Amino acid sequence: MEEMNLEKEMTVHCGKVTDSMEMLESLCREEAEKLLATLDVPEGRQVEVPFWTKDFPELIAVGKFSRDKSGKVIYELDFSESTL
Repeated sequence: MEEMNLEKEMTVHCGKVTDSMEMLESLCREEAEKLLATLDVPEGRQVEVPFWTKDFPELIAVGKFSRDKSGKVIYELDFSESTL
């Protein structure tokens, strides 16, 4: 079975460029929470997932998913790279 490169294949699309930044942040958090249930992050690795607007593609944030010391998948959303 071929190993999937999650960082190149996974993206999330939510909201519109006309939405407020607060609304977009909330939508990104909701989508990141959904990903927690399905994303398998290899031990000791970090998977970065870009969050884009649905209509005109603008970068909202980059989600950084990793495992904590107990093995639970956690995330951090980095809005500093936003193009909005």
